[in-house]
Amino acid sequence: MTYPMDLMRQWLDEEKLKGAQNAQHAVLSTQGLNGHPHGRIVAIREIEEERILFFTQKRTRKVEELKKNSTAAITFWFERSAREVMIEGDAIFLSEAENEKYWHTYPRWAQIRFLSYAPTSGLPIENKQKLEIKRNEIESDHQDTPLPLSPDYCGIYVIPKRIVFYTYRLDELSDVWEYQINETGVVKKRLSP
Repeated sequence: MTYPMDLMRQWLDEEKLKGAQNAQHAVLSTQGLNGHPHGRIVAIREIEEERILFFTQKRTRKVEELKKNSTAAITFWFERSAREVMIEGDAIFLSEAENEKYWHTYPRWAQIRFLSYAPTSGLPIENKQKLEIKRNEIESDHQDTPLPLSPDYCGIYVIPKRIVFYTYRLDELSDVWEYQINETGVVKKRLSP
């Protein structure tokens, strides 16, 4: 049987081949501190056999929500293929050593951007120009030196427990497959659309 993350990567690759520029962006849903659901787009950095990785800023709402309740959902919509992948699982925060390792694989331009806005992410700001000035200062101050790890850089893995692959069809009924993942293995079931 194809492991669900293999199929996930296959669908992602097929969507990219069809010209989707942001296929690796997905909706992360968490339970808000007030109990209400909260969703936002995140850029998925890696899709491995047993986990999905994204990065964010430590002081964001999503981090606070996942610290209180580690369950999360990630939803991909592959418009060009008329496919959806829904993933439910548990969030695990990377260690500082893991964050450091990934920071050094981040493109320099992305490090500069992150350092300029991460300390104030989600907070009210007077104007965007102050962030642009900070970005230019960081770039100027570190022209010939590596950029230090931002204390706000935070990696989070989502370990899938349930994955649903949904292919929308107009010529016939849609195809839906569910994968339940636990300690003993993977259970695959066809679901009614």
